[in-house]
Amino acid sequence: MGKRKNKNYGFTLIEVILVVAIITILSAIAVPQVGKYLNKANRSKVIGAVAELNNSSTSWSIDNGGDVPSNIQDIFTEHGNINKLGIGIDSSGNFKIGNITGKLEIDNGEVYAKIDSNSRAFPGEEIRR
Repeated sequence: MGKRKNKNYGFTLIEVILVVAIITILSAIAVPQVGKYLNKANRSKVIGAVAELNNSSTSWSIDNGGDVPSNIQDIFTEHGNINKLGIGIDSSGNFKIGNITGKLEIDNGEVYAKIDSNSRAFPGEEIRR
């Protein structure tokens, strides 16, 4: 009878623990960065929605002899489907997208977004055209 060869394949416990530790460290660094970029992307969506609604406000003014709309609902009606703005807006102008919550306001025909002071991202900021 011949000698049996010891064929141990695989990783040792130390190697597995080391790889898990490295992955944990990398994910601890990467996850907050991803959240920051998501907040910036959602803020860009709000900026785009404000710009689009300001275009609808201008269109409303042209249709109404140069008057400016006095409430946000007139602009929503002129725009059509507000759900296409992609910021989770309701009929009163409140919106929530990701960590950003706020309200769309109107000032002399100009639409702007006022982010809530208790919003988890960009608290208290006003987004104008």
